[in-house]
Amino acid sequence: MQSSPSIVYSQSTDKQRIVVVGQSSSRITEMILFVLNHFKRKFDYSTPSKEKIDGSAVIIIEPQKHSDHLIDYNHHILIISQLSSEDKAIISKLANTTPKSGTIIYDDTNSIAREIATVERTDVSLNPYATPKHEISSGKVTLISGTNERFTIQLTSTDDLKSVNAAKELLKKIGISSTQFHKAIAFFQ
Repeated sequence: MQSSPSIVYSQSTDKQRIVVVGQSSSRITEMILFVLNHFKRKFDYSTPSKEKIDGSAVIIIEPQKHSDHLIDYNHHILIISQLSSEDKAIISKLANTTPKSGTIIYDDTNSIAREIATVERTDVSLNPYATPKHEISSGKVTLISGTNERFTIQLTSTDDLKSVNAAKELLKKIGISSTQFHKAIAFFQ
């Protein structure tokens, strides 16, 4: 069972806190945890189904539900995937608590996520993401990197492809290169 936001925060005051919200939050979180495990990186996590908080420097948090208590996580990095209009007020409040030198990674194809993320905030970095460059041939999806490297993956839905880009943007911030990411995500189902 997932601890409350204030308890997670009290157990992670010395960690970089990453919060993932929106309709694709579970899939993005799964991808992040998969890649970190693939490279045997130490990390903590708090999700609706499992939690591990110990001596790692980073914690990945997928909240159980959107509530006013999300601000109690005191995040450093916020990932905003697709949102519906009923999420707007709560996620706006959360985004507005992003600290100086913090980051918001957001779905640039979702008008609500984009509107929330692009509000002017002092010294907050913005990282938009969308569906990555790819090709589909014989039912197989091949991602094409910025340097034209090709990586065949096992995912096919547009939402999954956008989630791949969200996970990649976050992992670049915590030390996983794009090439490393693409090699690992090829095994994700």
